[in-house]
Amino acid sequence: MHIFLSWNNYTHGLMLTSRIGKIFQGCDEIDAAVFINGAEPLLDMGFFYVTGLMEGLFEGGMAIIYPDSSIEVVTSLLEAESAKKGDFEITIFKSKAERKEIFKDKLSKFKKIGINSQGLIHKNYLELKELLPEIEFVDVTEAVNSARMIKDEKEMEILKKACQMVSEVADGIVDFFKEGVKEYEVAAELSYMMQKLGATGPSFDTISSFGKNTAEPHYTAGDVALKQGDFILLDFGAKYRRYCSDITRTYFLGEASEKQKGMYTTVLQAQKVALDMIKPGVNGKDVHQAVADFIEGTKYKGLFTHSTGHSIGLSVHDGVALTKEIDNTLEENMVFTVEPGIYEPGYGGVRIEDNVRVTSDGCEILTTAKKELIEV
Repeated sequence: MHIFLSWNNYTHGLMLTSRIGKIFQGCDEIDAAVFINGAEPLLDMGFFYVTGLMEGLFEGGMAIIYPDSSIEVVTSLLEAESAKKGDFEITIFKSKAERKEIFKDKLSKFKKIGINSQGLIHKNYLELKELLPEIEFVDVTEAVNSARMIKDEKEMEILKKACQMVSEVADGIVDFFKEGVKEYEVAAELSYMMQKLGATGPSFDTISSFGKNTAEPHYTAGDVALKQGDFILLDFGAKYRRYCSDITRTYFLGEASEKQKGMYTTVLQAQKVALDMIKPGVNGKDVHQAVADFIEGTKYKGLFTHSTGHSIGLSVHDGVALTKEIDNTLEENMVFTVEPGIYEPGYGGVRIEDNVRVTSDGCEILTTAKKELIEV
């Protein structure tokens, strides 16, 4: 079954054309590129980037993009109504056998096809090789990631909304803190508050940690009860129209000790080091090194254990990181987290994280929740 939809949304069509064009700028030697989804959660975010589709899973579906910036989508009947919200030709399959036939028919005319290996599960790759043994497949992951790194106007609009949600929640959650509340209860409240504001759900498993658990950067919420003097570290994000935000704030139940205040102040200063450096032309690894050097020059030497940040968008970790291991020249409209932290095992930790957009001459902080030391 074939359906052709007119390009009734001119702006949306131009947006997709621009995205596809950026991908082919980095891989112009191919005849076409494909994005194929596995079963949830193994979905290729590149599929949703090139289609702009905001609803549906499209398990087993395929998007084909062409050098002239056109696109078509192959989808199951289950997702047909969701697919009709896009501006492209749609081909619908009703069985696994029909899906294979359509894939072969659509792709057999090419000699060289790009695949997004970062989002393509091995089973689907083997299927392509079996169906199309004469065709050369070329990995275009780098070109896709490069295109996705620079957010367009629509992406920024959605990302800002997701960041507004978590900012409001980060300020509002303090009313939920009380002695005896459990880590998992706070995590549940965060999700509830985000979805009340319109989020689809959390961007990732919420980190809700108290006391010494805050020294584990990727801790998951347990049944520990909050008590006076505890650190409270919350790292959470809102997913909105497929795009992710990611914020961390650290609070204190009761009056913070001088040691806790020192850790907090140092992390806040370290974040400012990064924010002051971020602008087009700066290498991301230099931003990280400046932050690491700053913390290493304090009494918290050796207690900063991760990268300074990561790109964010359709995925929480959306391509590259601000780390010493990756050369990445910052460009306008890239979006990153900036999240230095200090973690003392057996005692506790502090992390402060914001999402920022690289502007023409610096950066714009998209998450606006309070950052002064908060004692509840």
